[in-house]
Amino acid sequence: MQRLVSFSKSISSAQSRAFHTIPVIDISALQRGCGSSLANRQAVGAELDWACRNVGFFYVKNHGVDARLSDRVRGLSREWFDLPAAVKNEIALSDCKVKGFRGYQALGANVTRYVGGFQRDWHEAIDLYKECDEIVAGHPEGRPLHATNPWPTQVPEYRETLQTYVGEMVGLGASILRGIALGLNLDEEFFAGARAGDPFWVMRVIHYPPLPLCSQAEGQLETNTGQELERSVQLSCGEHTDYGLLTMVNQDPDVAALQVKNTQGEWISASPIPNTFVCNIGDMLKVWTNGRYQPTLHRVVNQSRSNRRVSVPFFYEPNFDTFVAPLSEFCSETNPPMYDGIKYGDTFNKKYIPTSSCDTNDIMNNGDIFLVV
Repeated sequence: MQRLVSFSKSISSAQSRAFHTIPVIDISALQRGCGSSLANRQAVGAELDWACRNVGFFYVKNHGVDARLSDRVRGLSREWFDLPAAVKNEIALSDCKVKGFRGYQALGANVTRYVGGFQRDWHEAIDLYKECDEIVAGHPEGRPLHATNPWPTQVPEYRETLQTYVGEMVGLGASILRGIALGLNLDEEFFAGARAGDPFWVMRVIHYPPLPLCSQAEGQLETNTGQELERSVQLSCGEHTDYGLLTMVNQDPDVAALQVKNTQGEWISASPIPNTFVCNIGDMLKVWTNGRYQPTLHRVVNQSRSNRRVSVPFFYEPNFDTFVAPLSEFCSETNPPMYDGIKYGDTFNKKYIPTSSCDTNDIMNNGDIFLVV
């Protein structure tokens, strides 16, 4: 399924964001039951606040998620993507209205580069969301995105491994958000409960093969390292920002492909670091902080001639019915609210369901374009 992106409109002049490296933050003090002091957790929060203000991306280490689980998720994913197309299409997203906009998206079906020239992304993916099988009061037909997942069961233990992984990532996201809350001088449990204590999570399992005609395209990629690329150059995933709250990416250790754009127009590599997740913030934090935090443009370019890349971004989102609006703590007479309040689920529905059909060629709605990471 195509997630949707909403590009950031502005960046505070106080935030130069002319970074050339992405910070690595030890978040061991944020783990539940570790016995850390409030002062230690606040220190981690200060690091997260700096990273969110000045980069929009950061790595986390000592995060508590077993590296063997992360590796197994990627390994089983490679096995699944190696299956014949007919087998993968058993959970195809083409039947998305029945499947709640969940399932398998074939190679080249997703698009992020549309404005200024159409270019399909060169990857395939499985889209999975928080499972909801209840009939929602006031919505007799249910909600379009409230459904169960068409789990990929064709590889033994794959479904069970993914489900275990989801539980770990929900816990990790909650830990990081406790640190972010402290860094913002909010209550440590600000994002818990009714705001994001029951996140409408999204997980994409993405396979990035080597780019087509790589021997020709790679020359331009190499000569334009860190720069903009012509629309004629195929990318693994076009530039975008993330719409939601917090993204945590589990990426293969041997392929550097994720790139992050600074305000000097340079694309900085977010190369894999063992036993870390690379994280980035989305538009919901921009709204809650009234622009103190801004999401950062990023793209994926697998420059390898022979190595494929598997990436598993996990999007920790607000609760479906959360109302997101600039907080009074970040507003004043001289800095009034810059964004209208939005009900997360309503906005999410509009952005996830761009047309009345489920054709993967339907790629535009009100200026928004599909998002992946």
